[in-house]
Formats: sequence, structure tokens, C-alpha cells
Amino acid sequence: MADARVLEYKDIVLRSSDLDILRGPCYLNDQIIGFYFQYLASSFDCDDILLVPPSLSFWLTHTQDLDNQSVAAMDFCSKKVIIFSVNDNEDFGRGGDGSHWSLLVYDRSMNAFVHHDSMEGANNLHAFKLYEAVKPFVGRAAVASAKPKSSSSSARNHNKTKEPAANKSKPSAASTAHPAFIESSTTPQQMNGYDCGLYVIAIARIICQWHTSNSKKKAENLFPALQKHVNASVELTLRDEVMKLIEDLRISG
Repeated sequence: MADARVLEYKDIVLRSSDLDILRGPCYLNDQIIGFYFQYLASSFDCDDILLVPPSLSFWLTHTQDLDNQSVAAMDFCSKKVIIFSVNDNEDFGRGGDGSHWSLLVYDRSMNAFVHHDSMEGANNLHAFKLYEAVKPFVGRAAVASAKPKSSSSSARNHNKTKEPAANKSKPSAASTAHPAFIESSTTPQQMNGYDCGLYVIAIARIICQWHTSNSKKKAENLFPALQKHVNASVELTLRDEVMKLIEDLRISG
């Protein structure tokens, strides 16, 4: 059967073509990243963390004039950590296109969005565009009239704050100040041109583990933890690991 269904997991359907991509060497698609985000959400089962599906992140990035009604169902203001995927696709009519993935993470304890890019900031402008779109809606007191500012000049000249120094103080949970945008300079870097998606899911997993651990940790210490636990080994092992996960879920389901 052509492109047969392999697994239905939550609201994700994986097909044989998705597994062909996962076997590599190929750039991961929305379905595989969306599946793994769903798996992380189920595994950690934490109401404080939201993993936004890639298709929804893409929609948020490219939808003009977002308002509170548009994003209310996502309940951003109740989350301590929000994890978005970033894609360099500029064509709103072709949601499956693009050639690079990265991760944009909102951390309420830092009042900041941190961009983790495994290719030296290649997706910086795309991440900043998503940040501009959603930053008015993550505060607890977001007002209905709030709208993101959008201009090519602001994107070119935005603040590339480095990670922990500017964010040591913790703002009030009720603060309405817009969060900072931070381009992480310590994100582990990929060794080839197509494994960016593996770094996205590996970093997302460590962030979920970090924020659900019982020990009290300072937010700025997450960055060296990512360097320690996410490295070039993901390019050698993570595809097989996800393939095994899919097979295990298929058998158990």
C-alpha cells in the first residue's frame, strides 16, 4: 500500500514516508517533530509546560494581527515554559517547506524567549518574527488590544542579548513588561546540513527534563546542561531511538 499509515498517536498520523525521512539522511518534517513533541507532552505530563505543534508555530509566525481571541485556547499566560519550533519557510501556502529547524523557548522565570539554533543563528530572523508575534500574549495581564509590532527594520536591529547575565532577576508573575529575546550563543551545533530537527527534539527533551526535575535549579544553569547532554551523538543515535519508540508505540497500541 502506498504511503501506508504506520502509527496514530494523539492527533498525529505517521506514514511510511515519514519513517523513510526519519531513517535519513534527511531533514525532519513537521509530522516527526510534531509526533515527538506530543510524546514529550505525554511523558512529562506537566501543566506548566506547553509544546506547540510545528504547524501552529508556523501559523502564529505568519498570521497578521493576532489577538487574544486567536490565541486564547493555547493558554500561554498560564505556562511557565512554552516551546516553539522555528522554520525558515516563508511561504504561508506551503507549510511543509523550509530547510532549517530551530527552537524558541519562553521561560517565565527569566521573562525571556531564548532561541536555540544548531546552525549558528541561521534562523535568527525567523525566530524573532515568531517572538514579535507571540510576546504580547504570554503575560498574565495581556490586554485585548495588544498587537505585535512588525517591521523589517526592527527585525534587523533587534536586541541579541546573550544568555544569562541580563536575566538574573526574576520579574513579578503579573508583570506586563514584554519579555526579552535572547539568541543563545551556547546551543550545541550540528555537524552536517540536515540534522537540525534532531537537535530541536533533543534540546526540547532536555528542557522538559530540566523543568520537571525535583531539584531547585537556576534558569541560567540550563545552558551548560544542554551543552553536556546534547552533542554530535544525537546525529548517530537519535534517529534509531525515535524509530524504536514509534515501533514500541505501534506494538503497544
